[in-house]
Amino acid sequence: MAERASAAPSASATLGAARRRTRLWQLELRADLARRRALAIKLAFPLVLVIPLITTGAPPFFAGMLLTVLVAMIGTVGTGVTVTRARGSGWLERLAVLPLPAWRVGLEIFLASWLVDCLQGTLVVALIAITQRPDPATLLTTWLLVLAALAFSGAIGLAIAALTDHPGEAMLYLAVVLAPTLFLAGIFTGVPASGFRYWTAQVLPYSYLHEGFQLLLGGNPPYGDPLSFLIAAVVFLALGLGASASLGRSVLSRGA
Repeated sequence: MAERASAAPSASATLGAARRRTRLWQLELRADLARRRALAIKLAFPLVLVIPLITTGAPPFFAGMLLTVLVAMIGTVGTGVTVTRARGSGWLERLAVLPLPAWRVGLEIFLASWLVDCLQGTLVVALIAITQRPDPATLLTTWLLVLAALAFSGAIGLAIAALTDHPGEAMLYLAVVLAPTLFLAGIFTGVPASGFRYWTAQVLPYSYLHEGFQLLLGGNPPYGDPLSFLIAAVVFLALGLGASASLGRSVLSRGA
């Protein structure tokens, strides 16, 4: 869950960096990586949950459910709470005066957070690969699904950050949005063979990710295969990037 350093650079320093054509996402990412203790905690957090889960032989359906919830929370909370905290520190006010289009600011804020989230997700998939030795095609496409689900979740977090100035409210809104979304994805009950919930599951990345985790852990989900995972990953990654760019103006206007 990417989180900005509390000490933001001055407006003049930020503008100077922009004039030198330093990418905003690079500034954001450097701030995250500079906080080594916080970064270590972020990377260790998912592993503390994943290691006992996959080493104790938990049923694939329930293990996949927890892993999917974990990925969804990493993406939504990492972006949503971070952006609201950045607004409280005055960072968004500095970004609002940059000579950059709003869509680019929104996209680059998202990108810096997403890259750290991807590192967390990659560690989880790598640990599963080491212990389970799954089929390479399933491993690759499920890893891509993790990255795409993180992008989709990050866009949700950015949308929530455009609605509130308070991290506590952001957490509440995220829970209200995420819980029914995960239910409709079928990760708690499985995806039915037909009906409304079948079709809603087809348009949510978490249903595909749950299937992918089950396959990695030796399960046999009824709808999962590497090709559908690959297509879903490309679609949801594009949706996450596009939504984040479109939310830039809303995020900055609230901070102005």
